[in-house]
Amino acid sequence: MKKMNRREFLTLSGAAVVALSLAGCGGGSSAPAAPTTGEEAKVLEAINKYRGALPALTLDSGLNKAAEEVAKMILLNKPFDDENSYAEFDKAIAGYKNAEAYQPIGLSMNVETNKAAPRYVCQDDAKLMGEQLMAQTGDIALKQLKSPKLTLVGIHVFEYGSATYWVAVVAEGGKTA
Repeated sequence: MKKMNRREFLTLSGAAVVALSLAGCGGGSSAPAAPTTGEEAKVLEAINKYRGALPALTLDSGLNKAAEEVAKMILLNKPFDDENSYAEFDKAIAGYKNAEAYQPIGLSMNVETNKAAPRYVCQDDAKLMGEQLMAQTGDIALKQLKSPKLTLVGIHVFEYGSATYWVAVVAEGGKTA
């Protein structure tokens, strides 16, 4: 198990305090909170920095599974040429409010080969990652994070080549009954 440094501990502790204070406010999501690793917490912090004054997104374990499926699509390095390419991803987002309306964040599609590649590198500094997200232009999937309707996010951090990348999937609410 990886030891947490002081910065990671303070970040996670701060996130826990915020989560507990919001839990008492009522009107919260019924979605199961996902345990965060140090890397997921940093990506979540960067995404929420990118969102600015909008309400912070909550990490959701079911959407984490969907984000993991996006990473698998990248790692398989196969063309997305049929519905079977998306079957597990579709299962993972099924029932989440409007999740299917949002594109996964953190992948680039090559229109000639129809293959996906990772887009955003995971770094130790969440503030720097947030600033780099703000500097991006032309990424429609990233721009959708500015929607005030979003409440939940799933994040998956993975190794690709010699770097660590992240992908995310968002939804407007938890699973419907």
